[in-house]
Amino acid sequence: MKKALIAAAVAGAFAAPYAIAADGVSVNIYMAEALTIGDTTTTNGTVVTKQDSDTVSDGGGNRLMFSWTDTLNNGMTLHVYQSFGNLSNSEGQFGQNNVRNRNSHIGLSGDFGSIRMGTNEHFIEGDAIIDGYGADWSTGGEGLNHMTLGQSGFAFVRRDSNSIWFNSNDYNGLTFRAAYIGGPQAAAANASDPEGTQLGVRYASGSFSIGYNVGSYDDYAANGANNGAGVAGSQVNADQLNVAYDFGAFSLKATMIDMEQTNQAGAGTGLAARGHSINFTMPVSTGRVIANVGAISDQDQTVAGVTTALNDSGRSSFDIGYQHDFSANTYGFVRYDSRDDGVNFDATAGSTESENVMLGLVFSY
Repeated sequence: MKKALIAAAVAGAFAAPYAIAADGVSVNIYMAEALTIGDTTTTNGTVVTKQDSDTVSDGGGNRLMFSWTDTLNNGMTLHVYQSFGNLSNSEGQFGQNNVRNRNSHIGLSGDFGSIRMGTNEHFIEGDAIIDGYGADWSTGGEGLNHMTLGQSGFAFVRRDSNSIWFNSNDYNGLTFRAAYIGGPQAAAANASDPEGTQLGVRYASGSFSIGYNVGSYDDYAANGANNGAGVAGSQVNADQLNVAYDFGAFSLKATMIDMEQTNQAGAGTGLAARGHSINFTMPVSTGRVIANVGAISDQDQTVAGVTTALNDSGRSSFDIGYQHDFSANTYGFVRYDSRDDGVNFDATAGSTESENVMLGLVFSY
């Protein structure tokens, strides 16, 4: 009898995951690695330094993703999402990339749309992923590479925690989105109250889509760090326009962002710049040809109420490559990319130029 009970318990333990899966569990894995052959040249006055960067590099944080759905008694649907990133071992076996949470959230959807809360990479970032590689190779012309104020290091590429957001249903091609991001708890005797907001509207019809987003972050550290070291009175704003059209033989996508940071050092200083990226994708019989160009303008700098252009403080980038489909889940690619940062793009000494040739494999299931 005891043996029968033990056998039934073991069988139930193995059967349970399948019963759960049938109720709406999805497991996905993303793995991207590339042999990268390249170099970075730094020019500081008359001193030129060249550094080789030949390595195996991962695709921006390989990921293991879980999602659950559950239909509730009131007709709404519960959604749970958990993503783990930094799974690469490209820094040696087990490397320095510890497995860590990437995104996690829970929420409800229904006739009103969907509302969720937790940690998320919001739509100002997501709408700039137009390059066909998921923006996972960061030295080329893809959109995410051109959403940063180099002098302070503030980027609109963020994994926002403590957030709650809303996505509307589709109304004849029109959708609306909103997010509120609560900042970290302020340090003792710190008057800062970090918080952020994003608002967006998008229209899509056939081969054409256009969207406009705005974002604002208050009282964060100058580089946007989510660590409690806020700066009272600081603010960063952005306006983003996204346009796409599929011509059939090829498609074009563009993202443009106008960024401004005020009181970024707590002393009345500020920065402003514009960034853009354009993607060209042409399907061929066995894959795709992809090219991206992007740039950040020279930054305007405000000190003590006086605004001046900061010469040679921009960035320009370019990449072109071919993706070859081996299956529905796997493709290989070859890609060349180039990036130039002006001598005053960031606070480091000198200008930098980088070039890379990559041979890679991407698996997504």
